[in-house]
Amino acid sequence: MIEKEDIILAQNGDEESIEKIIKEYQGAIYKNNRSFFLKGGDSDDLMQEGLIGLIKAIKSYDETRNACFSTFANLCIRRQMITAVKNHNSDKYKNLNLAMQGEGYSAQEESIHYSRPSLGFYSPEDIFLGKELVNLLTGFLEENLSTLEKKVFTYLCKEYTYVEIADFLNEPPKKIDNTIQRIKKKILTYLGSYSK
Repeated sequence: MIEKEDIILAQNGDEESIEKIIKEYQGAIYKNNRSFFLKGGDSDDLMQEGLIGLIKAIKSYDETRNACFSTFANLCIRRQMITAVKNHNSDKYKNLNLAMQGEGYSAQEESIHYSRPSLGFYSPEDIFLGKELVNLLTGFLEENLSTLEKKVFTYLCKEYTYVEIADFLNEPPKKIDNTIQRIKKKILTYLGSYSK
């Protein structure tokens, strides 16, 4: 039976008291372990999570609150196991889980989509050429867009919809839509000639 003194000693780092509490709660950890399944893992992984939950319970138990240690410990054990199962099955750990199951990262690399490329993926030459293209395209647009197209393009860069742009410029939406199509065509034609 676990006494208050055992908990206080364990909280202060007494190894004998910690071992006593662990032995007392091994059955509870095992019982909770049977309720969960860790895909690609084994029961020992969940047993360790249960032990982590028990250690957290020991460290954070406050006897001034109206909860007995047994109830609090069982809650911490269960929560730790649930968190482990959720994390294991989440997309965040998907690549790690696949790698752990024998399917290497390189086999999965084609299916990984990055939301935005980082500068680490570009060589200094790529960055320089990209800046050059932006400058050339800006000059091209300045020379080749009509006054209306320039206004529309400015609003497009600010991510307004064609309906909003029509309101701003007091023009019919159809006219703005046609203007956007002309701008796109000019840009694509320029980019096509640049890449040759």
